Amino acid sequence: MPSVRAETDDVSDRPDVPDLLDRFGRVARDLRVSITEKCSLRCTYCMPEEGLPAIPREQLLTTAEIVRLVGVATGRLGVQEVRFTGGEP
Repeated sequence: MPSVRAETDDVSDRPDVPDLLDRFGRVARDLRVSITEKCSLRCTYCMPEEGLPAIPREQLLTTAEIVRLVGVATGRLGVQEVRFTGGEP
């Protein structure tokens, strides 16, 4: 199984709850997994007007990492719905 990447966010102020929370304390029950870094739309939701540089292939999640992510989300974090997309919102 691939190892978790070394860089982590500071979660010292995170509430001690098992749920997946956003920065406003809302519980996430669904997960959207884009299987490509490319988006067919240029909305401000995910793509700034000036665009974004391509993500190097070695930094993209592997199939095994995606499977692990979905397993953790559904098994430990309370996610109930998973949607796989091709990059579009």
